[in-house]
Amino acid sequence: MKAISLKIEYLNNPIGIDICYPRFFWKCDGGIKQTAYQIIAECGGKVYWDSGKVSSNKTTGIPWSGSTLHSRDVVNWKICLWDESDNPGDWSFAHFEMGLLHKNDWKAKWISGGYIPKKNVRYPVDCFQKTFNCETVQRARLYITACGLYEAKINGHRAGDFIMAPGFTCYDKRLYYQTYDITEILQQGENTINIELADGWFRGSVGAMGVRNVYGKSTQFFAQL
Repeated sequence: MKAISLKIEYLNNPIGIDICYPRFFWKCDGGIKQTAYQIIAECGGKVYWDSGKVSSNKTTGIPWSGSTLHSRDVVNWKICLWDESDNPGDWSFAHFEMGLLHKNDWKAKWISGGYIPKKNVRYPVDCFQKTFNCETVQRARLYITACGLYEAKINGHRAGDFIMAPGFTCYDKRLYYQTYDITEILQQGENTINIELADGWFRGSVGAMGVRNVYGKSTQFFAQL
């Protein structure tokens, strides 16, 4: 018996998890019944959690019970299952990465077009650009969200594949942010990041009556690389 469809918080190999005790999920391939499992998780070459052999047929919502996880931790984990005859199967492997867990992890500031839209006037997408230099890159992440809808490109390559990011939310209560792995699209020397910012649900026409400016009049975005 082998574990397949390994997930953390319902996601495949996610990056940017900000739940301090994430839950594990998997499915069983082969055999009749799972009778036990063992999870081993490592971070930075150190074992953060070894569950040992746990007698259980559970495959969903197994909570993290290892060492305290920190912002940006990259965790590689593997799992072994025992079948109805108490025979261990092959190990299965997956990974996940923590997001920014604490307020002081955020160094960026909100950026907007600096204007208040006039009534009944439609405005084009706002465009922002910044150039920067970097040396050899080992790992790079873009943490980004917006009051509005955004699309980010670095050196002409789109960051991620989320359409209409960051998605709908009650902007007066919470904002969802995305984490993108941009290691491969950065280059040694000069780089250019472009952000396009649109009205979206924040300032756009919402509902059957086409009400505008439901959550505010000034779109803005927040990006940290």
